[in-house]
Amino acid sequence: MLFAITVVVVCVGAGLSVAGVYWGAAGTLRNYRALKSDLQRLDDIAHDESIPDEQKSALRHAIRAPHGNWGMVEYFDEHAQLNALTLVAEGLKWPALLTVAGVLLSAVGSVLSLWL
Repeated sequence: MLFAITVVVVCVGAGLSVAGVYWGAAGTLRNYRALKSDLQRLDDIAHDESIPDEQKSALRHAIRAPHGNWGMVEYFDEHAQLNALTLVAEGLKWPALLTVAGVLLSAVGSVLSLWL
């Protein structure tokens, strides 16, 4: 009975750890993609000469409400956030994958140690 409980606890612990890494990575990538897409659309509107200047601000605000104001400075926070997310997305891919592999291998090792 104790053996079965130990196996379940080890497997649930590994599953929760992997789920946490996946949840964090998926949320970060989702935010990164949405922000990158929105900022590209905002930039396209800002540089589109066929749209009158008085309509550009309303079109841009319909896509994403800015945290700041005054022209391109109004989206300064969003650009800073995109740069941070770019660093995170590029810099944490392999460490996150190694973490998941380590958790799974340690869980397998823990279960195997019960038989030895």
